Amino acid sequence: MNLSHPSPTAGKTVLWIGTGSPAASGLVQSDSVQIAQQPSVAQAIAAMRSEHFDCVIVNAAALQTHFESALSALRQADPSAQLVLLAQMAEESLIVERMNRTRRSGQLFDDYVISPTRLEDIFTDTRLPAESDALDQHPTEKDKRIAALEKLVIQDDLTGLKNRRYLRQFLPQVLALAGRHQLRVTLLIFDIDDFKHYNDAYGHAIGDNVLRQAGRMIRRCCRSHDIVARLGGDEFAVVFWDLPAEKPTDQPDRAARDRRSAGLEHPREPIFMAERFCSELEQAGFDFIGPKGKGSLTISGGLATFPADGDTAEELLEKADMAMLEAKRSGKNRIYLVGRPTTE
Repeated sequence: MNLSHPSPTAGKTVLWIGTGSPAASGLVQSDSVQIAQQPSVAQAIAAMRSEHFDCVIVNAAALQTHFESALSALRQADPSAQLVLLAQMAEESLIVERMNRTRRSGQLFDDYVISPTRLEDIFTDTRLPAESDALDQHPTEKDKRIAALEKLVIQDDLTGLKNRRYLRQFLPQVLALAGRHQLRVTLLIFDIDDFKHYNDAYGHAIGDNVLRQAGRMIRRCCRSHDIVARLGGDEFAVVFWDLPAEKPTDQPDRAARDRRSAGLEHPREPIFMAERFCSELEQAGFDFIGPKGKGSLTISGGLATFPADGDTAEELLEKADMAMLEAKRSGKNRIYLVGRPTTE
C-alpha cells in the first residue's frame, strides 16, 4: 500500500502573466501543475472570465505602469484565485511599500515571491488548499531547516546583514531597474580602520562585537530600502538607491529629466548618510571594550555612483574599492568619492 502524500500542487491550475517563458523569469515549473500563459493583463483577464485558475502568477516586470489598476482588475476577474507577484530582488522594496500603502483600501495581491523560485514553494507560501494534510498550519522541522538554509545563502551569520552573495545578485538587478526608471544608485564600500588591533588587543570575541555594533549603526543611518551587506572580515558595502516614481509615464517628465541630470553628479543623500555614520561611529561608546573604546573607531570608504562612474556592477565595485584604497592612503578616517574626498 502506498502511504505517500500526494503532491500539494497535484491537479492545480496556474495562469502565468508575462512575456517570455516562466522559466526565463525564474519560475521553476512542476510536472503536476497545469500552467497556462498570457502575455498581458488584458488577455489574462479575458482568460480568467472563461476559466478558473487556482493561482494567478504575475511577473512584476509586466506591471511597470498601472500597477494598482491592473491588479484590481485581475482581482475582480476572479476573486477566488490566489494572486501572487514574482519579483526580482531589486523590486522587493517597491512591492512591500505598495503593499503597505494599499492595505487599507483592499489587498491587491495575496503574496509575492522572489525569483528564482519553485512553483511548489508558491503554493506552500500562499497556503493554497491541498487535498492532503501535507500543508499543516505549523511549519515542520523540514520547513524550518529549509528556511534556515535559505537564510544562510543571503545573510551574514555574524551581523545579520546581507552577505556578499546577496550583493552580487542584487546590484545588477537594481542597476537594470535604475536604467529603466532613470534612478540614482550609489555604492559605498568601507572597512574599519586598524581593525586588526581590536582582535589582537581584546580577542576575536570583542572584534566580533565591534563588527555587530558597526553593522547596526550603519543600518540605522540608511533608509529602509537601502541594502547593507558585510562582504567579509571588516569590509562592508551599502547600496543607496532611489525608489521608482509612483506614476511612471511613457515620456519622461521634468522630474524624470531632473533625476537623469542628478545621476551625473554624486548625490548628496549617500554622502550625508555616510558622513553621519562616520560621526556616530567616532562618538560611540563600546562598553564591552572598556573606557578606551569610546571614540576610537573610524572607517575609510569609497563611493561610486551609477551611471557617472560605471554602468555595471563590476565597474561600480571596482571604482568604489579604488576610492576606498585612496582614502586609506590619504590618512584614513574619511570617505572618498571616485577621485576626490568628501571630507578633508
